[in-house]
Amino acid sequence: MSKFGSLFLGFAASLLLPLTFSPAMAQHAAANREKYDTYRERLRNRFMFYSGDATMQASHLPMECRYRQSDGKEVVYWADGTWWLGHYTALLATEHARLLREGRVADADSTLEELRMALQVYERLDREAEACWGGETAAPNGFYLRDDVPKGMASVFGADVVRSDYALRCGQLQSTSNGPSQDQAWASYMGLALVTQLVGDTSLCRQAAEIACRMVKIMQYTDEKGKTHWEVRNPVNGLLVQKEGDIRWLRYTHARVYSYFSGNSDAMESRFDGADGALARRTWKTIQNNYRIDKNGKFNWYGVLVLSAVLNEKGSGGKSVAEWLVRESKALAKKRPDYAQPLMFPHLPLVNQLLYDSLIPAGHTVRDALEAAVYEQLLDAAPKEGAHRIRLNNNSMDTTAAPWHTLSLFCPWHTESQGEFNMLDYMLLYNLYQLVYPQVPVK
Repeated sequence: MSKFGSLFLGFAASLLLPLTFSPAMAQHAAANREKYDTYRERLRNRFMFYSGDATMQASHLPMECRYRQSDGKEVVYWADGTWWLGHYTALLATEHARLLREGRVADADSTLEELRMALQVYERLDREAEACWGGETAAPNGFYLRDDVPKGMASVFGADVVRSDYALRCGQLQSTSNGPSQDQAWASYMGLALVTQLVGDTSLCRQAAEIACRMVKIMQYTDEKGKTHWEVRNPVNGLLVQKEGDIRWLRYTHARVYSYFSGNSDAMESRFDGADGALARRTWKTIQNNYRIDKNGKFNWYGVLVLSAVLNEKGSGGKSVAEWLVRESKALAKKRPDYAQPLMFPHLPLVNQLLYDSLIPAGHTVRDALEAAVYEQLLDAAPKEGAHRIRLNNNSMDTTAAPWHTLSLFCPWHTESQGEFNMLDYMLLYNLYQLVYPQVPVK
């Protein structure tokens, strides 16, 4: 058993707490479990090509949404594919832990196999990336595609049109689209960290760690003069995919991520370009304490908080990172009331709690900082049919009620996105809630 597996056994035992359920609470729990199961089948059947073989092109990679054009044709849509894959990986890791806690070993084993395929998708997207720019299929090196869904596979998804970065750009040899970027890595770090913490399969934990380490290494570039840069360059044509100014301000955290997954803080990758130095750390701390200055931070907000959650690094105030994340989530929600969320990125305090439960001081957990009712209300409000925003024939919009009115709770600024949404946000939040606020299992 891996060190992560042994950590999980102790963690799982701590979750088996005797709680009393009222009939009303039991009804809500049953209804939310029913929604979860419905969304899971919907994810497999309508939001991915669930082939059972993750080496097959386009398979086991969740789409962002599906919608109808004005001409009636149905479109399946991928954007930021590995960002969604990170959340899907997190969903599977937490579902596996929850099912084991409920004693559903056979179901947990099935989820473990699905997780195995999700990690193989990372390998596939990495292995096939160079070919899009005229290079040779390569061993995984951290240069990956965001998606690999071609135009000709629309019928596989029961649709008429595929819209994806791959369909749009693959074969355009001077394109810089559909390659790695740090925002894709942020979500992937979260999912892969939950794998290493919650899953007792040594080989999967090792694979998850290797994927994360490659994501860091591809951002570390040394030019022909030996000068180091935090940037992403295409290994086939040498073109700049993401510039240094976008990444270097967070170099401390990316290097720390490498240390976290490799277990080696002395590795060259952990010290690249002074990432382990005082200046890099001070820059990170300044960012943590001032990131809310930008009212429209969007993905940058997400990046700061997800890195804080994964690395257990808090800004000023609070006794624990979990507590700090709750405070920051509330503050962001107040800053953008138009998003209509009680918490911004409500999953991240729970993610941190699961990753670092044993390190959180007594009295300063998510449970202490935030009533369970906040999460219960979010889950209760989710529509049975799934979240959507659909244009009707009279040109009006049929939109599910807030806060389930945007593409995802995890990127609520997508208020104009249309179609049926994949509900990865609900499913991940459900599992996290069940693990952090343990309930009587609903069979």
